Amino acid sequence: MAPGRRAPTNGLGGVSCATSKMERARGTWAIYGRMEGRPELSVVLVNHNGARCLPATLDALAHGTTEASVECLVVDSGSHDDSWRGVEHHWAAARSLRIDENIGFCTGCNTGAGAARGRLLAFVNFDGCVEPGWDRPLRALLDENPEVSVATGLLLRRDGATIEAAGLEIAPNMATYGRLEGAPRGSAPAAPLAVAAASGAMMMVRREEFLALGGFYEPLFMFGEEADYCLRAPGRIMLHPASAIRHEMGHAAGPARSPMRLYYPARNRLVNAARHLPPLAMMRAVATAAAFDLITIATVRRLDAVGAVVRGWTEGLRAMPSERPARGSSERRQAARRLVTLRAAVAQQRRLGRL
Repeated sequence: MAPGRRAPTNGLGGVSCATSKMERARGTWAIYGRMEGRPELSVVLVNHNGARCLPATLDALAHGTTEASVECLVVDSGSHDDSWRGVEHHWAAARSLRIDENIGFCTGCNTGAGAARGRLLAFVNFDGCVEPGWDRPLRALLDENPEVSVATGLLLRRDGATIEAAGLEIAPNMATYGRLEGAPRGSAPAAPLAVAAASGAMMMVRREEFLALGGFYEPLFMFGEEADYCLRAPGRIMLHPASAIRHEMGHAAGPARSPMRLYYPARNRLVNAARHLPPLAMMRAVATAAAFDLITIATVRRLDAVGAVVRGWTEGLRAMPSERPARGSSERRQAARRLVTLRAAVAQQRRLGRL
């Protein structure tokens, strides 16, 4: 994907801009009425029916972002609550890019990245509130370390006292889970450290590199895109504990174990296994994913949950053969080395009472 993203041709509907004029020109979508000059930082949020949370997210960004040369693109993905209107009243740097249908997190982020102009690009969840100064440590990681491809901070629960993720681990079934999840904030690392993957709730990249890699893999729609991107990124994934966002989960995909939260992970674990793992590791991933989803079905005991998991498996298995050419043999071996052991993944789930 390149700057000047082409208009959708797959039935996603018309695109309009709420607070700036968007018109079609030379086969691309052009945006006018934005800040003069190239901003240093572009913040991209993908919004879907965020009336209850988006204003607080933008207010936190307005008060907590230290970079003065900044723009914010709120990519609205088919909201029907008018939450995308008037975002500039919460943050003068913000503009809305309205898409009539729900295109998902991956395509929404890529659309924002294509329209953005900043040298650095940050993705922030529309249901999270950054803490003051969140951007400075992440910018430093990228500016002072050319070998770093992705910078992320602490993902905290709403109270700010409990860790949701200090970076992500990738399990043998290609599921991701938060490092130190459930631990008190005081348990966070004292200094930056390398992690397997970064949460899409708050991550910063160099825009040129993100676009050169093709951005997030759009067929995933949502869930699993961070693991896929971080496994493709050429450099290190770094966590800086001085940067943090307080997250209120459930606005985009419903509560835990909702049909959407069961379907996409079930499907995308299989897709990512096919894309990234060598044959033996891929077979282990499928077997452990099957065991995990059987336990989930037995625990949830709802017909809609069973249907969501079965549909995810049906579509995931169907997609796997076409995903195998995505990576080379050496890349697959490197990806397999970044997975945690099955024992470590199971221990984490037991500690959190999920097994």
